[in-house]
Parts: sequence; structure tokens; C-alpha cells
Amino acid sequence: MTSNGLAFSPDGRILYFSDTPRYVIYRFDYDLNTGAAENRRVFARIEPTSTDRGRPDRAAVDVEGCYWSSLYEGARIRRYDPDGKMMADYPVPARNTTMPAFGGADMKTLFVTTARDKKAGPGGGLYALPVDTPGLAGTLFEPYA
Repeated sequence: MTSNGLAFSPDGRILYFSDTPRYVIYRFDYDLNTGAAENRRVFARIEPTSTDRGRPDRAAVDVEGCYWSSLYEGARIRRYDPDGKMMADYPVPARNTTMPAFGGADMKTLFVTTARDKKAGPGGGLYALPVDTPGLAGTLFEPYA
């Protein structure tokens, strides 16, 4: 198991986690008071093909509770609704997308990092895509609050 794609729903009660080599994204119920993650279930499963080996890597969540997953070796970012239904693919001009993050004054710019791969062409860069739905602002961790 390779841990990736950790993200939370807007209310913090759902935790998402992707297992990159198994092409699976899980969803857990998350207890804000105890930090317990329970009731693991498959949120989305990606079926690789001979020409598309896009694996779920890191992720972000938007204000509507949709989960945006970078598909490593898939040259795109995929948006899922809160029930795990695939809503859209956003192409990226590099094969190995690694991390989506929202930014800009209105949080409607999706920044995407990519990994370099000599065989796969462009990579190792940062791309910016305009999107219609704003992302969530980051949450600061305060261990001694």
C-alpha cells in the first residue's frame, strides 16, 4: 500500500485516502474530536488499460465537497463528486501529475505539479488551470491548541 491523496471534506467529517499502486481511493468517517478514521469503504476505483495507467496520487477538495485526484501516468486531474461519481477530467500537458492545489485570490486556479520522466516527455513543471469551482483553503495544524 502506498499512502497518497489524503484530503478532508469541507466539514472535516470525511477523510479520503488513495492507495496509488492498487488504483483505489478510500473514504472514511472521521471523528473531529478523537481523530479516529472508521468505516473504510471504496470511494472510487480506477481501471487501468494498456494505454492508460493513470493512478490516483495526491488530491485536493473543493467547496462543493468534490475530490480532485491527480492521476500519475494519466496526464490529467480527475474530479469526483462526494459520492465517488467521476464528474470530469482536466488534461495536463505532462504525463505524471503529482499534486493538485487550489490558489489565486478566488481559489479558482488549480495548480498541478508534475514529475519528470525521460521516457514520458514533459514533466517536472508546475501548471495552472482555471476552474469554475473554488477550492478549500488549507487548514493549519495546531498540535498544542
